[in-house]
Amino acid sequence: MWNGSDHKSNVESGILTDQPEIPGASTSPHGSDSSSRGAAGPSMPRLYNRISFKLARTGVAIAFLLGIVLSSAQVYFDFSDQQTEFEAEIARILKVGEPTATRAVHLLDPELAEEVVQGLMEYRFIINAQINDDTAMVLAQEVQSQNQSSTRWVSRMIMEEIREYTVPLDSGGLVGGAPGNLTVDVDMDEAFSAFYKRSSLLVVAGIILPIILVNLLFVVFYLLLTKPLTRLAESFSRIELDNPDHRRLEIDETHTGDELGMLARAGNDFLENTEHHLYQREQAEQKLKEARDDLERRVEVRTHELRREINERKFAETALQELNTSLEQKVDARTRDLSQAKEFAEYANRTKSQFLANMSHELRTPLNAIIGFSQVMKDQMMGVMENRKYHEYSIDIFDSSNHLLHVISDILDLSKIEAGELILDEEDLDVREVIDTCAVLLDGAITRKNLKLVVDVQRDVCMLRADKTRIRQILINFLSNATKFTSDGGEIYLRVKMDGYGGVLMEVVDTGIGIPEEDISRVLEPFAQVDDIFTRTHEGTGLGLSLSKLLVERHSGVLTLESELGKGTTVGARFPNWRSIGLPEGAQEN
Repeated sequence: MWNGSDHKSNVESGILTDQPEIPGASTSPHGSDSSSRGAAGPSMPRLYNRISFKLARTGVAIAFLLGIVLSSAQVYFDFSDQQTEFEAEIARILKVGEPTATRAVHLLDPELAEEVVQGLMEYRFIINAQINDDTAMVLAQEVQSQNQSSTRWVSRMIMEEIREYTVPLDSGGLVGGAPGNLTVDVDMDEAFSAFYKRSSLLVVAGIILPIILVNLLFVVFYLLLTKPLTRLAESFSRIELDNPDHRRLEIDETHTGDELGMLARAGNDFLENTEHHLYQREQAEQKLKEARDDLERRVEVRTHELRREINERKFAETALQELNTSLEQKVDARTRDLSQAKEFAEYANRTKSQFLANMSHELRTPLNAIIGFSQVMKDQMMGVMENRKYHEYSIDIFDSSNHLLHVISDILDLSKIEAGELILDEEDLDVREVIDTCAVLLDGAITRKNLKLVVDVQRDVCMLRADKTRIRQILINFLSNATKFTSDGGEIYLRVKMDGYGGVLMEVVDTGIGIPEEDISRVLEPFAQVDDIFTRTHEGTGLGLSLSKLLVERHSGVLTLESELGKGTTVGARFPNWRSIGLPEGAQEN
């Protein structure tokens, strides 16, 4: 029988020992074999099977891949920054030379033009610079040869080797276009030579440094892990099963507090507790037998209780079935009520649409007459009005009638979209033509408030498959809001570009009063306006943004709105790439 007082656990001089007494261990038929195997000791594993070697090998692979990935990422971001800085530098150089070149072309002064191109050739990456007039006659030209470079093949792979920049020379007020052009050819390999040197050093450092670090870790792994594990394995091999009083696992005292020491203590504890577990097993078997007899008695009692519960459950199921029948009847009645309510709502919606259509016709007919006659009076087509006040009244009548007609049209469009009755008349349209039309329509309002409208349409903008009238309506709503809420002397920017997925993005940015952050989502709702600032100082029904949002979504696009109170607002319409006409092959897969 096991007795805990007969077992000892000692930690002396860095050696962990367990000395349990196991009856019959000395008479084990395998004792002599175990002793002989323990004396021989375990054979050392080959180098490639050692843990330190596997950790180092894995570390080398991971470090190499990580170095490549991080270096590549750094090179990529550095390349992007270099491109941005270079484009800014080219723009600055051309901006500096543009006034002098314009004067030279305007005066047809070859000497002045020669000074400009010679100044441009001071930049080593500019290999050709010329100034020509509107008849393509070259006033001045300078050319310099390209440097021999080992990285030129890289430049051909990632970008064009020679990039041309042309600036139209507009002297201002000249009818018929610019009088000439300033053209420079840039050697991109020369411009990015410093970037190539930095990238080479970065890639080499990203590969070599991790490898050096991993080799150092290999030595550390061997000293701290492989060598102590080998000594522990040798200690295991020296255990004599036929003489338990001398069984022990040895470990250096430097590892008594770490995982290796824990492993040694666990092994000794296992040997000590084996006999104790056997004793506990005998006791458990005795208790199990007693528990089995007790369980049989309990099962018999529980059987009688279950029979009674089954009878009670049958009664409850009958009551539940009656309750389900009553509930089904109530659900059928409620379903009929909801069906009637749905039919009433659909009838009300049809009535609303018919009412709006009739009212639109009834209001537009007299409005067209009012607009027509007020325009005749405003333009004094039938003769000059002697009373100046009458002329001012006719202008007010014309403006108010057009505003009312616009409101009626917006309400009718909103009703059509909500009812799903708006049909797009799609065509392949040029966004630039639509922008020109919108700029002409709003020129008067922009001029009256002394605003500055800046239009920026990037060169790579494609044709757009859309409803031309609705796109114009969206842009007019954007520009009208920007004009309305921008103070006199402010600026409005209309930008059109391709997004990262091949879709067309139109944005209008103003320097107006802005919208509070908590009201941004609310202004996109029909008839919604921001309290105090908007409703007290500006006219409008609050339909512009909500109608534009629905029209953009009708084109499968997304309307974006960003604003900061007191600084301005940015509103944009982003269209999917499948509406872009003329994208490169494969771009629409995104």
